[in-house]
Amino acid sequence: MAEPRLSDPQLQAALQRCRADYEGTKAAIGEIGFICEGSLAEIRTCCRNPSCRCSDPAQRHGPYWQLTWKEAGKTVSRRLSAEEAQLYREWIENRRALESVIGQMQAISRRAGESLLADIGRALHGPPPRQARTGRRRQAR
Repeated sequence: MAEPRLSDPQLQAALQRCRADYEGTKAAIGEIGFICEGSLAEIRTCCRNPSCRCSDPAQRHGPYWQLTWKEAGKTVSRRLSAEEAQLYREWIENRRALESVIGQMQAISRRAGESLLADIGRALHGPPPRQARTGRRRQAR
């Protein structure tokens, strides 16, 4: 169902708000640094030697850092040093920030599209807005 038609001044005001919101959001992209796909995990292991300290869960070996990503449909993992892990953590956070900004830009564009199409008596077609992720995977600290 189409949105109710707006008067010309209402439409222009709505589009002006969308443009201002879009420009402000777009500017945030310039603040984002290097990005990286994948996820980072902190791993603590048990060697299964009954006389080793790691038999106590509070004293496991590690932490070891592991970067995991998808490549050609397969999961790839690499061990990292603590120094490397810190860099990758920052890059992954940057990627998530970029994805958030893009999501905001899509929402603003959708609002503008709804207003423009309502002005000609049409409804916006296309994929629904993306839902925010509710479940978060375990993240490294």
